[in-house]
Order: sequence, then C-alpha cells, then structure tokens
Amino acid sequence: MKNICLSSAALMLAACSAVGPDYRPPQPQLPAAYSMAAGTAALAAAWWESFGDAGLDALIAQAFAASPDLAMAQARVRQARAQQGIQDAAGGPALQAGARLTRDRLSEHSEALANIPFKNVQTEFSNHQLGFDASWEPDWFGRRQRLSEAAAARSDASILRWQDARLMLAAEVARNYLELRLSQQRLALATANLGNFEESLRLARLAARAGAASALEVAQAEAERDNYAAGLAALALSQNLSLAALSRLTARTVQELSLQLQPAAPLMAVPPAPAAGLPSDLLRRRPDLAAAEQDLMAANADIGVAVAELYPRFALLGTAGWSSIAAGNLLESASTTWSFGPQLSLPLFNRGRLQHQVQASQAAFELALAAYRKAILAASADVEAALTRVARSEARRTQLLQAEAQQARLLALTERQMRVGELPKTALLNAAKNLAAQQDQRLQAQAQSLSAIIALCQALGGGWSE
Repeated sequence: MKNICLSSAALMLAACSAVGPDYRPPQPQLPAAYSMAAGTAALAAAWWESFGDAGLDALIAQAFAASPDLAMAQARVRQARAQQGIQDAAGGPALQAGARLTRDRLSEHSEALANIPFKNVQTEFSNHQLGFDASWEPDWFGRRQRLSEAAAARSDASILRWQDARLMLAAEVARNYLELRLSQQRLALATANLGNFEESLRLARLAARAGAASALEVAQAEAERDNYAAGLAALALSQNLSLAALSRLTARTVQELSLQLQPAAPLMAVPPAPAAGLPSDLLRRRPDLAAAEQDLMAANADIGVAVAELYPRFALLGTAGWSSIAAGNLLESASTTWSFGPQLSLPLFNRGRLQHQVQASQAAFELALAAYRKAILAASADVEAALTRVARSEARRTQLLQAEAQQARLLALTERQMRVGELPKTALLNAAKNLAAQQDQRLQAQAQSLSAIIALCQALGGGWSE
C-alpha cells in the first residue's frame, strides 16, 4: 500500500510538470575578437545624432512617424500581445451566463408520450431557462504553459522586429540624406569649376585666331568642356533620385523636401567610430538576433504543446440554473437544475497524427535553430565588413585631405608666378581644375567614411535598448 501511495504521488508530480523540452539557449561559436580595430565612442540609441545634423534628425523623426513599414510592425506587436493575452487568460476557469426562451412541441408519437397512460397531454409549451455554465481544465501536462511560453516569445519577437525596422529605416534615411548632400556639394563644385573649362575654351579660340593654337587644340578644349558639363547632369540626376528616395521614406512630397532641405548644406563631419565590443555582444545588441532567438524559444515551446496532445486531458464541467414552462415560477427552488462532473479524453486512434505533429514541431525547431545560427554568422560578417570599410575609407580620406592641401598650395604658387609673368593663364586654369578634381575626390571619400560609420552603427545594432 505504501508503494502504491508513493507511486501515485510520483505520478501526480510528473503530471503537474510541463512535458516537452525546456528551452536551453544555444552556444554559438563566435570569435573572441574582431580582426579589425574599432573605435572607442559609445553607441547611443539615437546614433544618427552623433553626426550633428539637424536636417538628418528631422528626416528620421518624420520617417518614424510616417513609415508604413513601422506601422505594420506596430500592428504585429499589438496582434502578438493580444494573442499572448488570449493564451494567458485561457488558464483560468470559464464561466458563462445564459438565458433562453423557446416554444417547443413534442411529437405525439414520441417515446416520451407513448409511455404516458393518459391522453390529452399538452404537446406545445414554452420553456424558460436561466443558468450558468462553468468549466476548468487543470494544466496537468503543461499544454497551456507551453502555449503561453510560445505566445510570450512571439510577442517579444514582434517587439524586437519593430526595433529592427526602426534601425533599418534610420540607416536608410541616413544613407539617402548623405547621398543627397554629396550630390549637392559635388554639383556646386562642378558648376563653379565649369567656368574654368569655359575660360580654357575661350583662350584656345583666341589663340587659334592669333595663329598660336591649332584647330585640334580648340576641338580638344571643346570636348573637355562638353564632357565635364555632361557630368553635371549626372550629379543633378543623383540629387533628384536621393530626394525621391527620401520622399518615399518620409511620406512627404519631393517639393516639400526640397523646401525643407534648403539651402544645400555641407557634408556632415565624420564622427568618431563607435566601439564594436566583442562578437558575443551582438547577441544582445542586435534586435534581429534577439528576435531570431525568440523564434527559437517559441518553436521549442511548440514541441511541448505537440507532446502534451499525446497525454490525457481532464476537465471539470458544471451547469446550474432554472428551467420552467411558466415564467412566473422560473426562480422558485423547484425549478432549479444542475449537473457536475469530470470529463476525461484520451487520444487513441489519432495518436499517429499527433506523433507526426511532434516530429513536425521538432523539425520546425531545427529550422529556427539553423536560421538563428545563420543570422549570427551574417551579423558577425556585417560588423567585420563595416570595420574594414571604416578603417580603409578613413585612411583614404586622410590621404586625400593631404593631397588637397598640397594642390591648394600649388594653385597659390601658380597664381603668384602668373602675376609676375612667369606662367600663362592656362597654367592657372589647369591648376584650378586639378584642385577642383582633388576636392571632388575628397568629398566622395568623406561620404564613404560617413557611409561606413552608418553601416557600422547598423551592424552593431544601434538604435534600440534592451
């Protein structure tokens, strides 16, 4: 008897635990450090503010307020939270109240009337009912617990994906804003430099009339002018494309943005690169990785739900109320009705289907695990690539700044020599063209450094908080 009691107690304890595997975080293999050196600046949630550009800050705020992608992500958050609330509320007892009034007629040939020894029984009557239905299903094998775990994980994943959508949106706005300002600066520089090509052509024509230059030299000057002028059209197109992209991201018209972003501002200063931390930090810093792990947690809980379907389900059911053919005596004690009892259901002939459902859930978990590992590898590669871009682009920008300064000194020296008659004006024009070309390269290098910083901030998961 003692052994039977102990066995029964053990069975009860086992029945009160959730079946299926408990979640254990995977241990991804990540390098101890990145191969490239990183910066030391802190990565703020609003990382774009480190560029110190009010125009960029305003555009990102407008994009956050108007983006359909963010609106969709927010709707998914509300949907997932509601689903979580449904699962959490399903664990308690259910109680419903109801009232019913029906007009009934019994068949005169029914078994109920056939057994009555007297005739003239009323076969039509009204039936008044008022009562309550209650039910409760103990979660002996953790089915509802696993359902709640899965719903909670999916709710958290939806929030993280909303954060990731914000991060991607901010980065996309920043990149297009950078392209816009770069196009504006390059267009202004090229427009000013076009005058040097026009002046070179004028001097070539004058020299040809004086017999000091050939027709070939004039044609060459014309070709150089026309080729350079064609580049202005390409820069204007790039500017318009950037405005169109920003219009899509902020839900504002191109005309509104053109007014908002006037006058043309210089490129943002290149801020210090953010600290990259350790590769393992990405697991908590990047919202897409955190969301992928929540998907893994939900898939793990789904296995428990499928396993629990193989076990018996027990429920307590009860009803209580009043029933009468006359409304006047409906609430009298003689009109009370009630029923109470347990209900037990066992999966018998459908166990094969349920077992396949367990296998399908296990396969879904393996799929989520592979997706999680793939996301980690991609995230680590993103950071490595961004760190390389930051280092290489900054080195190139430094070299081009030095070259620009040297070219500016050369222009000043050429101008002095021209004034004293040692050099012709064409030498000054050529030096000015070379300086403009050097400035154009420096602008592009500065934009590349800024773009690399944007990519690094995004790769590190900037713009969200745990």
